[in-house]
Amino acid sequence: MSSTETESPTALSDPFALLKPAILLIEDDARLGDMTRSLLARMYRVTWARTGSEALTALTRDQFDVVVADRRLPDMDGLDVVRALRRNGLSVPALMLTALASVDDIVDGLDGGANDYLVKPFHFAELEARVRSLTRGRSVQEVEIPIGDWMLRPNRQQIENPAGGSVNLTVSQVRLLGVLASSPQHIFARDELVRKVFSDHADSGVIDTYVSYIRRKTVRDMIITVHGRGYRIGEPAGE
Repeated sequence: MSSTETESPTALSDPFALLKPAILLIEDDARLGDMTRSLLARMYRVTWARTGSEALTALTRDQFDVVVADRRLPDMDGLDVVRALRRNGLSVPALMLTALASVDDIVDGLDGGANDYLVKPFHFAELEARVRSLTRGRSVQEVEIPIGDWMLRPNRQQIENPAGGSVNLTVSQVRLLGVLASSPQHIFARDELVRKVFSDHADSGVIDTYVSYIRRKTVRDMIITVHGRGYRIGEPAGE
């Protein structure tokens, strides 16, 4: 069984997280890997692979905006993962994060296709800065959430109707639709939606207001009212 741990790019338990860039972290050290993943997860969606083979499997399954790779892995040199990316024509930025610190090691890493090289031990603030540099100016992967015949695009803060027209949404409207779409058969009480979309301090009436906003922008059956219980996502067929 693979030990890859991931916050999947299509996971909907936290729809707002879909707006974050996706990182593949390749690190076999359990303590360092868990700490690095936890820290990066504040700003990124992180998939953690402990071996090179797990990383290669993840790269065939999902798209990533940055790869952060250790070199000394149990089954291969992490640089071989980067070389495989380049052989396949993939330009995803790669940062080598390793204790191999000689000039020759760094030159090998950069010549092997890495975009940057950070030597262990490192300050986490520097790692964050280097990852930001690699993502700067690069479009993060597109996320699409089907709602009936419509398509929610959280990255763009838009929803597309079946005719191909786009409707602009606010961040809160995207979050509300994403939460509802995360469990299509679930009926969400207003208080539950308030906690997931806004905060515990918001009035539950704000949900009714935002449902009204979304319906006016799209179609009424985008969100279904279940009287006495709350709301669920609809299956809208058209405008």
